[in-house]
Amino acid sequence: MWVLENVTLLQGGGAAVLEGTIVDLSAQKQTEEALRASEAKYRTVVEHLDQSIFLKDANLRFVAANPPFCGSLGLTEADVIGKTDFDFYPRHLAEKYRADDLVVLAEGRHLSLEEENLQGGRTRTVRVVKTPVKDDRGRVMGVLGIFWDVTEQRALEAQLRQSQKMEAIGQLAGGVAHDFNNLLTVILGNISLLLPKADAADPERELLLTAEQASLRAAELTRRLLGFSRRAMLRAEPINLNHCLEETVRILRRTIDPRVRVEVKTRPDLWTVKADSAQVNQVLMNLCLNARDAMTEGGRLVLQTDHFVPDEEYLRMHLEARPGEFVRLRVRDTGYGIPPEIRPRIFEPFFTTKETGQGTGLGLAMVFGIVKQHRGWIDCESVVHEGTTFDIYLPRHVQHEAGAPRAAPPVPRAAPAGKETILLVDDEPMIRQLGTLILERHGYEVLLAGDGVEALQVYCENRGKIDLVILDLTMPRLSGRDTFRRLVEMDPGVRVLFSSGYSPSTWRRRSAVRCWVSSTSRIGRTS
Repeated sequence: MWVLENVTLLQGGGAAVLEGTIVDLSAQKQTEEALRASEAKYRTVVEHLDQSIFLKDANLRFVAANPPFCGSLGLTEADVIGKTDFDFYPRHLAEKYRADDLVVLAEGRHLSLEEENLQGGRTRTVRVVKTPVKDDRGRVMGVLGIFWDVTEQRALEAQLRQSQKMEAIGQLAGGVAHDFNNLLTVILGNISLLLPKADAADPERELLLTAEQASLRAAELTRRLLGFSRRAMLRAEPINLNHCLEETVRILRRTIDPRVRVEVKTRPDLWTVKADSAQVNQVLMNLCLNARDAMTEGGRLVLQTDHFVPDEEYLRMHLEARPGEFVRLRVRDTGYGIPPEIRPRIFEPFFTTKETGQGTGLGLAMVFGIVKQHRGWIDCESVVHEGTTFDIYLPRHVQHEAGAPRAAPPVPRAAPAGKETILLVDDEPMIRQLGTLILERHGYEVLLAGDGVEALQVYCENRGKIDLVILDLTMPRLSGRDTFRRLVEMDPGVRVLFSSGYSPSTWRRRSAVRCWVSSTSRIGRTS
């Protein structure tokens, strides 16, 4: 047991007399030990949390701070105690923190907010919770605060929102481009039928040629929209991006302002990628022309290739990245840069900061779509008045078989006159009308269907008579894929020619169609 002993010496009668008291302190000692243990427990918890924790008194001076908080300031706890926010932070931040603390003290309620914080000389975004500290009478005696860094989390959330937005815009652009494609097919098809009949001296022939040129320009815009929505046609093959870079530079040196110095830095042992070289050249040309336009007074344009293997930190900070081996294609300029407020919109179709008539706003949109279609991603870093860097990452292609010979391109030949019966299936009436006109001029008998359900009915009624089915892939009620399956069930020997304005990769990935196409040798396909 613990006791408190008091002893007094009394003099008298020539003898020493001791008078004393003994008080049992066992209960008090137990309480003190329990308090010390409790304090040690909570101090251990607070000191080992990743979050920064601080305690201020009624005068808003620090009376306690855990190691993460002190570490963010680069100080010890002894350096922090007794000081205020004005001793550590820029005035505009300190005034913001004091205003929040005064609300907690005056109203006795907790605050939860996000704000800027300075950590290690860098501005970070932190989530802050401030709570009033009260005494046993309920009076507010101070402010307890806790905050943690959410900078990376907010950056990833912004990337996710941007990715979702671009995906939605891509679907919209693809749908619009598909409809435009149908309309332009009809316009150009009819013009091509009329032009051979127009006499060379006929003044109206010039009107047809003008209409054809305008339609072709519109078709080019449609192609760019399809490229953005990742539905354009790809002719991918193993290539070395250094060759694409060299080809682009040869063109650039003849057309770019001589005040712009072009620097090329290629890696000699660069990995191979599987890509469409024409599309890659288009990407490079668009980025280089944008860089040229950003350097009206001259500057440096650096084109560079290198290997890239993302580490864990990069993967954590870039939502679209994935593990593996990649080839990085970099285009860097020293132009006026892209302001932060418009950077999230640079890949949107028809968004442009150029003056009216100087750009369609589809250049970077097409770059974005082509890179995505090649299973890559693109990063953009820009500082106003310093320049912009675009980094394109394409997956490495490992060739398992060396030097497979290329197939010889088909030799064009005149279309022979036909006599067979063809079932033309398309949900667009004008396409059906144009197709009928062209096929009948070549001698074919044509049956029509507006969708898959109608096609099955027509095929059933004309079993044994139909020699070929021209089948659109995207139709209401019953898609081209499902119609194809039903036709094969009905007649395993059916001959089908797929027709679509989209890239074959948008439907070939679906295993069911791919299986049918691979296993039925008599089926033709086209895009």
